[in-house]
Amino acid sequence: MKLKNKIHISSTLLMLVVLVVLAFVIYFSFSQLTYSTEVNQLQAETSSLVAEFNETETADPRTVLRAYVPVNGLIKVTTAEGEQLSAIQTPSVTVEIPGELEGQSGTVKVDGERFAYVKAPLIWTDGQVAELTVVQSLQETTNNLNTLRLVLIAGTLLSMIPVIISSVVLGKIVTLPITNLTNTMTRIQRNGKFEKLPIEGQSQDELTQMGNTFNEMMGLLEENYSKQEEFVSNASHELKTPLTVIGSYAKLLQRQGMDDEKIAEESIGAIRAETERMKALIEQLLHIARRSESQVEWTNVDALELLKETLTAMNTSYNREFNLITTEQTLPVITDTAKFKQLLYILLDNARKYSSDKVEVLARKNGDTVIQIRDTGIGIPKEAIPYVFDRFYRVDKARSRETGGFGLGLSLAKQLANSLNVQIELESIEQLGTTVSIIFSENFNVADVHSKQEGL
Repeated sequence: MKLKNKIHISSTLLMLVVLVVLAFVIYFSFSQLTYSTEVNQLQAETSSLVAEFNETETADPRTVLRAYVPVNGLIKVTTAEGEQLSAIQTPSVTVEIPGELEGQSGTVKVDGERFAYVKAPLIWTDGQVAELTVVQSLQETTNNLNTLRLVLIAGTLLSMIPVIISSVVLGKIVTLPITNLTNTMTRIQRNGKFEKLPIEGQSQDELTQMGNTFNEMMGLLEENYSKQEEFVSNASHELKTPLTVIGSYAKLLQRQGMDDEKIAEESIGAIRAETERMKALIEQLLHIARRSESQVEWTNVDALELLKETLTAMNTSYNREFNLITTEQTLPVITDTAKFKQLLYILLDNARKYSSDKVEVLARKNGDTVIQIRDTGIGIPKEAIPYVFDRFYRVDKARSRETGGFGLGLSLAKQLANSLNVQIELESIEQLGTTVSIIFSENFNVADVHSKQEGL
């Protein structure tokens, strides 16, 4: 059964039950009150009869009794032994009232007709104590209650009309966004195109929030899908170039290299260089792909010592000045040693590639621990700074080709920084140089990182 029909049926049945119960309570309460009122009124009349009978001296007591006979009722007087002394009954009462009635007052049903009765002691003319019974028909009251019952039934049925209409409207209101969501997802599945739900109005109810959440999710999926397509396209392009070079030199080597040693050496050198280039690209791609799965091993380390080790290795490898400038004796931080070193190598290597002069590394602690890598190279245009951490983004593709860059280093550095919970800031001025800052927050707590990961 569809959700719309479930809402329609359940809400209609629930309201029907509420209305029926309410009508029953009204009818039951009113009938009890009406019968009680009739009995109390009859009791008051009986008390008046007894009082007047006791005060009036007459040879015929039936005269007094006849004056108080109800319009549709009867009066009878019986002794304690059950002997009937007097009985007066209107012609409209055709049923026989039972001789034994429970209690001093109440109602009794005889042959489908309800009667109110009241019993009271009475001193008869001969001085005996007799029992006076006054009975009145409640047929008119019963007819009124039957009319009330019909009115309540009709009112309940009429009330169900707007209830049914409102339940249908409610079902449509509730299920329309869900239907739109289902249809949109079906279209996405069929044609492979990302679509968003049409959101009308400024309502902040749960259905609107569901639609907004779905649209945000679609936006993220579309963005990630576009990035994935771009990533695959760029990776294919980057891999295609060395493969083309390798294939061309392999053909050249096959045609002429066997007879020409110079061509053979050139071909082998080019093939080896492009192979190394392709290997480096694949390694960077694998680093990026595996970065989210790698675990961080937190430990207390001296960032200053790690800086010194890394700069010594860079000086030796590239025969370039990497100068450390600091006034600190130690810089204790909580980090992953291997990943932090990898982050430093990427940033230092990037500074080396795009700068022909020395590279300065400044380290200080002023609340937060800050490490700055500063070069005096070609710099980065202002409009390109927001994109330098994107995969395969290269400010100057020709220059990047010369330096062997793929546009993946800073992207990998950003991922490493995120995993280490440190912040990277980049400032650059064209032809003056670039400064990259690594910031360790003073308030960093490993327990907070674990709790966030467990929450995710």
